[in-house]
Amino acid sequence: MGKKVKKIDESEKTINHANLSAQKKYLYHGSNKKLKLLMPSTPSDPKKQNSLNAVYATDNKDYALAMALTNQKNSTSFVTFNPLKMHFVRGSPKMKSVYLPYLPAKSFKKNALHQFISFSLIQTLKIEKHSIYELSHLWTKSTRKELKLFLKNRK
Repeated sequence: MGKKVKKIDESEKTINHANLSAQKKYLYHGSNKKLKLLMPSTPSDPKKQNSLNAVYATDNKDYALAMALTNQKNSTSFVTFNPLKMHFVRGSPKMKSVYLPYLPAKSFKKNALHQFISFSLIQTLKIEKHSIYELSHLWTKSTRKELKLFLKNRK
């Protein structure tokens, strides 16, 4: 007897990245506050796609948690990928814990790599609380070399 080989329709192989959020059940938003309702707001970022008046979310839990570490006074930071790490140029995380709200993916559209946006109010589906101590792998103080590179690229 021959082995049965399942034919895969070419359309099944293709992922529509513009509609990726519709294929996921949840997206995540990191916060240092326990928020049950997220309102669109404008982040301070020099890149236009990152400074829209919107609710921002990601499909990467660690990225959301790293972003939650940054929302505090007197700190400046930037993120690198591979490995994912939040680099603090000024200040460091001072809070005891951060929150990871789960958001309905169907309410968002893709904006950038691992970034989704919604221009509507978003009700959280559930919220996880994470101790800052369990997130030490996600952040570091910047080295002088990283600081120079950060300042050069910030202009």
